Parts: sequence; C-alpha cells; structure tokens
Amino acid sequence: MNAPLQLHTRRLLEPTAISLVIVVLVVSGVIAVRNFKQLRDTRLIVRETNEALGTLRDIETAIIDAEGNQLRFLISGDNSELVPFELALSRAQQQLAEFEALTRNNAAQQSSARQVRKLINERTEELRRMITVRQREGAKAAEETFVSGGSKRKIEQVIAKLDEMRLVESELMTVRAEVAEESYRGGIATSILSTLTGLILVGGVLYLLERNRAKAEHAAASLRVTREQLQRALDAGEMGAWNFDLRSKRLTTDATFRRINDITTPENTLNAALGMVHPEDRRQVREAIEQATSPHNPEPYRMEYRVVHRDGSVRWVLAQGASHFDGSSQNQYPVSFDGTVVDITDRKSRESRLIESEQLASAANRSKSEFLTNMSHEIRTPMAAILGYADVLLEHLKDPDNRNCVSIMKRNGEHLLSLINDILDLSRIEAGKVSIARLPCSLPDLIAEVETLMRVRAEQKPNLHFEVNYDGQVPWIIETDATRLRQVLINLIGNAIKFTEHGNVTLAVRFYNSNKVLELSVQDSGIGMSGEQQQRLFKPFSQGDSSVTRQYGGSGLGLAISQRLIRMLGGEIEITSQLGLGSTFTVRLPIDSAQGLELIEPHSEPGNAGPVERVAPAIKLDCRVLIVDDRRDVRHISQHFLEKAGATVVTAEDGQQAIDAVLAARDSAVPFDLIVMDMQMPHVDGLQATAKLRAAGIQTPIIALTADAMKGDRERCLDGGCDDYLSKPIDHIKLVELAWRYTQQISPQELVVQRQVRNQ
Repeated sequence: MNAPLQLHTRRLLEPTAISLVIVVLVVSGVIAVRNFKQLRDTRLIVRETNEALGTLRDIETAIIDAEGNQLRFLISGDNSELVPFELALSRAQQQLAEFEALTRNNAAQQSSARQVRKLINERTEELRRMITVRQREGAKAAEETFVSGGSKRKIEQVIAKLDEMRLVESELMTVRAEVAEESYRGGIATSILSTLTGLILVGGVLYLLERNRAKAEHAAASLRVTREQLQRALDAGEMGAWNFDLRSKRLTTDATFRRINDITTPENTLNAALGMVHPEDRRQVREAIEQATSPHNPEPYRMEYRVVHRDGSVRWVLAQGASHFDGSSQNQYPVSFDGTVVDITDRKSRESRLIESEQLASAANRSKSEFLTNMSHEIRTPMAAILGYADVLLEHLKDPDNRNCVSIMKRNGEHLLSLINDILDLSRIEAGKVSIARLPCSLPDLIAEVETLMRVRAEQKPNLHFEVNYDGQVPWIIETDATRLRQVLINLIGNAIKFTEHGNVTLAVRFYNSNKVLELSVQDSGIGMSGEQQQRLFKPFSQGDSSVTRQYGGSGLGLAISQRLIRMLGGEIEITSQLGLGSTFTVRLPIDSAQGLELIEPHSEPGNAGPVERVAPAIKLDCRVLIVDDRRDVRHISQHFLEKAGATVVTAEDGQQAIDAVLAARDSAVPFDLIVMDMQMPHVDGLQATAKLRAAGIQTPIIALTADAMKGDRERCLDGGCDDYLSKPIDHIKLVELAWRYTQQISPQELVVQRQVRNQ
C-alpha cells in the first residue's frame, strides 16, 4: 500500500478507532456501573444476612439469659432478679422483630420467625407461671412446678428452630457471596477494557479499603470499650468469668474467678480447676459440663457447688455458662465453653438461717397449740363443775337473793368461757385453721335472730334504746357463712351496748344493688374514740386504752377476730368515731348469687323479747350409763343430771377402770347401754380406752367428752371409734338428749350404718 493510501486509511481508521474507543469506554462504563450497582446490592444483601444471623444469636442469648434470671429468682426469691429477666425477654422480642424486618422478603424465614415468637411466648408464660408459684406458694412449690412442667422442652424447641433459621441464612450467605464474587470478577474484566475504567475501579477499591480499614479500627476500639465495660460490670457484681477452649483444652480465667476458686495462674486446665471443687460435688459438676458441651441436645449450664480453698475454708459458688458450636446442626461440634461464677456463700448462709428460723417458728406454733390445748382442758374441766353445780343449786334454791348470787357466779363463769373461746378463735384464724362455709341463708331471719338476742342485753340498761333499721330493699337469700356473720354482728352490737350508758344503738341494713354490696352499720351514742385509740382498735389484746379495760372489761380480741372473719368473707370493716360522741362500725360484704338476688322490703318490728330460759325437755331415760372422767366433780355432776332423767349411772376414774367395768358388765349379762368417755385422762386416756373396747368387740355407743375445743377434736374422736362428741363445760340438756338418742332412738343396726357412712 502506498503512502497516500496508508494516510487515507489512517485518517479513516482514527475516527473509527476513536469512536470505537468511545463506544467501548461508554459500554465499559455502563457495564462497570451496572456491575458496581449489582455488587453494592449484593453486599447490602450479604450485610443484611450477617445482621440476620447476629439477631438470631442475640435472640438465643436473650432467651438463655431470661431462663437463668428466672431460675435465680426461683432459688433466691429475690425480686431484683426479675428486672434482668424482663429485660432479657424484651430484648428477645426486639431482636426477633429486627430479624423479621431483615427477612421481610423471605416468606419461609417469616413463617419460622412467627413459630419462634409463638414458642417464646409460650415459654414466657411458663416462666411467669413458675414465678407466680414462687411468689405465692414458695420455693418448694416452684421447684415442683419446675420439675413437673418439662421446662426444658420448650426452650429446646426454640433453640432448634433458631438453628434451622441460622442454617437457612448461612446457605443464603453462601449463594449471595458467590453472586458478589461474580459481580466483582465482572468489574475486573470490565476494567481491563479501559485503563480509565481500571483506574477508576482501582481508586474506588482503594477508597473502599481505606474506609473499611477505618471502620475496622473503629469497631476494634468499640470492642475494647465493650470488653472493658463488661469487665467492670463483672467486677461490680463480683462475678468471675472463664473461657474454656475445647480444642486446645486451655482454661482462661479472670482475676475474680481465680480469687473465688483460689487459683493462682490465669491459664490452667479444666482438671486443675475441678480439683478445687468439693469432693462431694465434683462428679455433679463434671457431668453438668459434659451435658452443656454435648453436641447433641446440650443443656444450659447452671450449678451451685462448693469449692475448697487451700486454707481449708469452704465457699459456695454459682456457676453459669453456655457452649459455642461450629458446623451444621447435624454435624456441629463444640468450640468453646464460656461462663461466669459468683460467690454465694453469704446467700447460702442466709438461706440456712431462714430454714432454721422457719423450723423454730414451726416449733413455736406447735408449742402454742399445745399450750392452748392444755389451757383449754385445764380451765374448761373445772368450769364444767362450776357451771354444772350452779345449775343444780338453781334447781334447789328458792330464795331470790340466793338464786341471784348463783346466777352471778354462772354468768361470770360463762364470761370466762367466752374469753377462752376468743383466744382459741384468734389462734385458729392465725394458724389458718378456720374455714368459711358459704351457704344460702335468709338475711332478714339472720338479722331478726341477732336483734332478738341483743335486745335482751340492751334492755338491761333502762336508758338505752336498741333498734334495727332497713334502708330500702335487701336480698332475701344471700350466700355467706351465717354463723361467722352472726358472730361479728353480735360482737359489734355487744360492744356498742357495753360502751353506751344512755342514748341509742342502731343496726342499719343497706344493700347497694349497683355493685352488689351489703352494708351493715352499727351506730351508737356512747363514749366514742380518739384517732389514736382507733389505730390500736383491731390489734389483738388491745382496747382504746387501759382505762377502758379497767372500767368495761373484755379481752380486746373481739374486734380483731371480727375483722379477720369479715376479710375471710371477702369484706371489710370501717370505723368512724369521735371522742364523747359515739362510734359507727360499718361492715361491707360483696353479695353474689348464681341464681340472682330476690329483693324484699323487710320491716323490723321491736318485740317484747326477754330472757329466754333454756328448759330441759321432759326426757325419761331407761338405760345403764358408764361415766368415765378423772375429775370427781365432772363425774358427779354428769351422774346427777342423768340419774335425774331416770338413768342408772356407774362411774370410773380412768380408761383402764372403764375397760374393766365394760368387760365385766358384758360378762355378767348386764352390759352398759351408753359410755360417756373423757378423752384426756392419766394412765389410759379416752382414745386408748375406746380403741381397746372396739378391739374387744364392744359396740356400745360412746360419747367423747373433751375440754380441748380445738379444730379437729371432734373428727379425731369420731375417727378413734366414738359415736358423738361433747365439749366441756358439759351442756347437761344436750347430755341427756344424746343419752336418750343413742339408747332409745337409734337402733344397733342404724348405729352400724352410721359408722359405715362416716368411715367412707
């Protein structure tokens, strides 16, 4: 080719080359931009995947933390453990929400997240239920709930599901990393087409590297700060930390761990550390570590054990830890075992003192019950004779002055018994041995009964007027413990009458249908109370002041008992009073009925009720009765009333004499028709004698006689073989009625059926 042709050709090719270069550069730029965008998008996706994996780890850590804090609360009962417990649960929910946001385009992961949330919520309910059991019923009940509830199953399901989700994210990470790699290679290939593109790419890479390096340095600095903060937190909590590398078998510890375990070197072996554990606890600790580091169903590590220092002292520690695993869920293997340890010797000492205190308190309660039982027996037994002979004297005396003296003696004896009953009532309430039996009862009838009884007492004061007022309609039938409500009203009205010499005492009855509340107000115009006196009013053995006790008497137990009974019925007692102007006690009770409430308008009509003397029915006995009691006075007074009714009575002083007399009477063909057996006697007591008689085939009815009057006495006597029960002082009318019932009304066949029904 000649020169002109070459020049012409060059001139033709230069624009083409330039155009081609421009096209290549433009195409390369477009491709580079596209590859760069694809690389950026892929890196964002990879970063989100990393963040998703991080949130899964955080969720697992938060759940394990919540489990640990809840278990520490179950053991210690320390409410401060509930704060980190709630924080850990909140953190788990937050991390789960963040995971859902990161995987919003992944339907499978969204479904898995919902399953994990459901499992966490179910587990949270289990944890809170055990916390409630611990708060209400104590550590033992919480432990039983923890053991019986299968507490590990739910958390294992959560962790297994998290492992599945991590596996999905890990697989996505692999795919996305490959896409990122392809984008990077495409960018490199494109950079070869153009030096300018290459320079731009190199510059961009250098810029990104520099920025990443700065970020890495910043992250390293933040990590150091976080580690320092964590160490300060551990130091503040006097918690030691450890890391056990399961590949190198090297145990690394901090200063607090070494101090607690009395270890001198920061790096050690696991066997050396276990050598400081108390020999009795060593096997359990080793087994717990093996379970926590097992690749198959690893369990959370939490142990309380003792360590023995080189000086021979023994310390209690609480160790908690978790293992870190690598590999897939099917082929995972433990890499490290990390945790904390804290000295709990002081807590263990407090727990020991608490157990000792509970044992002492239990012993004190038993001693109190024994004292009350003995006191009841020692006072009621002589009172039986006093009141019984008072009744005998009243039958024989005709002179009014003499009868009045005996009546005064009897009233004071009955007052002494009421004081004993108040003390026993309070003791039963404090011991939780008083039960409430809510049964349907007529409210107007109950009020009328109380009115009739208290009007007799009010009429003993000529300047005092007592009345009952109904304010509107009230329920006809209510469900309550009528006996306990009657006891409270009698106490409140009795106090009002006692502290009011002239004026009025009023029982006002109101029913608020809107909130189903019954209000019973006892208002008087008596001496009233100051604010200071009102504050002491509901405390046991307390009255307004000592002058009140001296002038009016009383044990100071009635209001304390009344308040506790009303609270057991679901209500409350309030008082308003002003010194010198009277007092108002208001009882408010919630009223509920499944069948609805029928409202009526009762009208209280003051009657001419007077003292009603209880007269023995005209009962004629024809039977042989054996009375067994170590007190001569009790034997004689019981014998008097039974013989007066027509019975033939034989007496015995103790259980052995009773056994001999009954067997002798049987052998001589003149058996006893009834046995009245005291339960507390020297040598052979009533229960022992009853058991021996039943074992000998004696089926004679036996009435138990006891002065204990504590809850369970009647059941104990009936379970011991007796057929009925009488408490001292003896109600001679009821004694005669029971003798007639068991000798002349109930046949031997009916008695056998009665015993069989009771024993079912």
